[in-house]
Amino acid sequence: MERRQPDLVLIVARSFATKLATPTLIIDANGDLVYFNDAAAEVLGSSYLDVGALDASRWQELFQPRRLSDEEPLTAEQTPGGVALLERRPVHDSFAFRGLDGREREITVTAFPLFSHPDEVVGVMSIFWELPPAP
Repeated sequence: MERRQPDLVLIVARSFATKLATPTLIIDANGDLVYFNDAAAEVLGSSYLDVGALDASRWQELFQPRRLSDEEPLTAEQTPGGVALLERRPVHDSFAFRGLDGREREITVTAFPLFSHPDEVVGVMSIFWELPPAP
């Protein structure tokens, strides 16, 4: 199987994310995790160098995202990044997940699609913040 070269938009998005102090991750058009920056590593519980790229099902399995309201599991399509990818629109939402260090976290996420042409989504960039613990 021939490996496809990443789209230029994803390359530029990754370059931008590396310079941010805000936790940022990037998924491709298949929903696969292709990069997260050092700030995201602090929230996710491991560095990108240690984790690497992950297909959508694998990173869902590792992080186990859940709704805050009732702890119901979220599918990849229900996460902010998944909605942004499928519906081709920006999304803002919060959810809980288990970090790779085993710590439970709650985050709020803003995800937006990355277009290489007006009708071609090549991925999604998500920026996020860890919510403070409830008092």
